Amino acid sequence: MKEKLLYDGWLKLYKKKVGDREYEIVQNHNAVSALIVNELNEILLVRQFRPAIMKETFEIPAGIMDIEEENIEDCLIRELWEETALKVDKEYMSKIISYKPILGFSASTMHLFKVDVLKNSFNSCNIKDEDVLDGKWFTLLEIEELINKETIVDDKTIMAFYYYKSEVK
Repeated sequence: MKEKLLYDGWLKLYKKKVGDREYEIVQNHNAVSALIVNELNEILLVRQFRPAIMKETFEIPAGIMDIEEENIEDCLIRELWEETALKVDKEYMSKIISYKPILGFSASTMHLFKVDVLKNSFNSCNIKDEDVLDGKWFTLLEIEELINKETIVDDKTIMAFYYYKSEVK
């Protein structure tokens, strides 16, 4: 198995030869994400511009694990502070699943958590992350409509929604 580095930036791109076949493999960061739910069973989504699709999206908050030696839970707490200005305690976090979102060309892992907060603890005016335009609470019905209209197309958000919908029946 031969590997050649083709691009070395924030992401790394390798050409990997396995037997007689060649593959392009992306090395990117593992990440964390949070299904944030309030006492009314509403879900918090953040609005961001995504240059890969040249659109603004609503997604569950997430971020990359780019600080060495930082554990998953501490990374999630840091990312939630950055993207939502929420101060979250570990006792209100529970892990849902870890999965490989782009397995066809990357081995990166997404760690998905559920986080319980009070509705009035979130104020979009407090968000400091330059990539997050704002945030909003959505009902399950509103999110389902946005998924069906393909307004929400993000895998982690869709997965989190269907997980939560199955839990609150």
